Amino acid sequence: MSQTFLITSATGSQGGSTARELLHRGAKVHALVRDPSSAASKALQALGVALFKGDFFDLPAIRLALTGVSGVFLNTFPNFNEGEGEIQQAKNVVTAAKEAKTVTTIVVSTVFKAGEKSEIAASKPNFPFLNLYLHQKSGVEEVVKNAGFEHWTVLRPDWLDYNYLVPGYAIHFPEYRTEHILSTSYDPSFKKAHLDPVDVGKFAAAALLDPQKFDRHVLELGGELLTLEEVAKTLSKVAGVQVKVRYRTEEETRELVESNKMPVIEMQLWPREVSLDYDASELDQYGIKLGTLEDYLKREKERLLDTLGVPKV
Repeated sequence: MSQTFLITSATGSQGGSTARELLHRGAKVHALVRDPSSAASKALQALGVALFKGDFFDLPAIRLALTGVSGVFLNTFPNFNEGEGEIQQAKNVVTAAKEAKTVTTIVVSTVFKAGEKSEIAASKPNFPFLNLYLHQKSGVEEVVKNAGFEHWTVLRPDWLDYNYLVPGYAIHFPEYRTEHILSTSYDPSFKKAHLDPVDVGKFAAAALLDPQKFDRHVLELGGELLTLEEVAKTLSKVAGVQVKVRYRTEEETRELVESNKMPVIEMQLWPREVSLDYDASELDQYGIKLGTLEDYLKREKERLLDTLGVPKV
């Protein structure tokens, strides 16, 4: 008899990948979605996913979606208006899952080195955006770890490849769509660990289907280490148009920080002050092959061309 799992944020890249991987492996999937009539929701439904209309604050809907469920994939959404908003999302799902009395496993996706980064950011007044962001991600992890489920796993993805596509690119690279330029305050030598969101789905599904193997594991998920110059080269190759990198001057960076027009610039300044080691070989034990940025962009070429405003041939 196949197991049934609940996927939150199912119409997103991570949730959708997890749902598809579980279906591929013979499981049944419930999805909590805000709009069952959306194209993304209908695409999941066409694959056999059972849709439940609701969000993280709709407890009756969450309870209904948890009917007969043995495991949950939790992917909360950042909330910058309320300091504990994202943590409350996790609490609501966990509370309903405990009430269901059928859930034994929960897999949560947060962000690379969430716990370590949160502690560091809290001590640095020059990173207010990251402090709030990481506090919530770390708090979500603690909710899951302390909930008392038989099995739990924490997935911590690093830089997800969809950040070079609509709509994610906009907050990180404002000139990318119109000028094909990746403007950045990263040091030119900085290498960032890239990850295909499909790989998050592979790990999440594996942890749900074999919870004993992944029990109480905290996995730092990152693949290729790439500089932005290497990224631009790959983008150019796949899209067929030249994408360039422009490094901001110190004055430009300072003005952006002081204006608070681009809070995520803190992510680009963070590596100047904090270095956290990452060893991708630690993931080898799980037997899951990670994709490359080039493979991801080829698979999503239509979206890439749309992002860059390139006519489709």
